[in-house]
Formats: sequence, structure tokens, C-alpha cells
Amino acid sequence: MRVPVDLGVFGEYLHYGMPLTLVTVMKEDGSVNVATIASITPLPGEPSRLVMGVLVDNYTARLVETEREFVVNFVTPELRSAARACGSISGVTTDKMALCGFHPIPARHVRPPLLDESPMNIECRVEHVIKVDDLVLFVSKILVLEVVPELSNGRGGVLVEKLPTLYYAFGRTFARGPIVGDDVF
Repeated sequence: MRVPVDLGVFGEYLHYGMPLTLVTVMKEDGSVNVATIASITPLPGEPSRLVMGVLVDNYTARLVETEREFVVNFVTPELRSAARACGSISGVTTDKMALCGFHPIPARHVRPPLLDESPMNIECRVEHVIKVDDLVLFVSKILVLEVVPELSNGRGGVLVEKLPTLYYAFGRTFARGPIVGDDVF
């Protein structure tokens, strides 16, 4: 017989292998807010889209709903402490860019910057905002996915075996494991 699992506060144990990311979005005053988000997943179909879930009372949810664009910056082991800080301190009163020593890089298609410290970034524009109870889902078009040169395979793809991103699962952070196949489902 299987054993039921406690879903945890805000369902954090439902995260069963989501990429850990730092999302940049513009604030009302023109500065940049950085939020730690692990509720992001790509959607099938064309154009390429992703959905990001944020609690409705979160400052980031309000900013993304207003600005309608953001950048997803993937977290590496070196960024783990910054991700922890950005996930536990409000951007309403704190400049998280300065706090964490982030270096902004201008994005190609949106106002929020990429984080230079992140090896992979996705620029997104919100197409649909869906509110479900205390959650906001942002269905967004992916405008561009970029990687640092050392992660490019030179043919428009990613050297996944070298991708040092972290994941959040069952309330814990872990590194990606070995590749077990080249199959596409």
C-alpha cells in the first residue's frame, strides 16, 4: 500500500522537480524586483509558452499582472543563497538586485533585465492571467530563450549535460542528475 504525503504549506511538496528560478520584473518606480519562483513549466504547442504560478498576495504577482512581461533566470548552485534571500525578503521595501549583487543585462524584447549570473534566461510576455483561489497563473509567450556561449551546442540548442541549474522538489533544493537518454517522449 502507498503512503500519503503531506502537501506542506502552500502545497510546496507538490513541487516534484520544478526548476528553481529568479524572475525579474519591473517595479512601479522603474527599478527591478527579483523573486524566487519554482512554479514554472513549459506548455506544448506553438508558439512556445510557459505558465508561472504565483500566490495572489505576492508583490511579484501584482507587478507581473501590471507590467505583463518578465524574465526567468535559472538558478545555479552559486546562486542558491541569493535565491533563498529573494524568496524570503519582500521587494516592496528591499532592493534585491543590490542586496544580492546582481548584474543586469538588457533583454532583447522586454524591459526587465536578464541576470548576468544566470546561465540561462527566458524572456516572456504575458498573454493570459488566470486567477484560481489564492493563485495567479500567468500564461506567457516565450519570446527568446538564451544561454551563455559555453552552454550552446552551436546549432541553436543547449548542452544539457553542462547545464548547472538547480531544482526544487518536495521542499528541498537539488542539482540535476545524470542524463539517462536522448529520447523525446
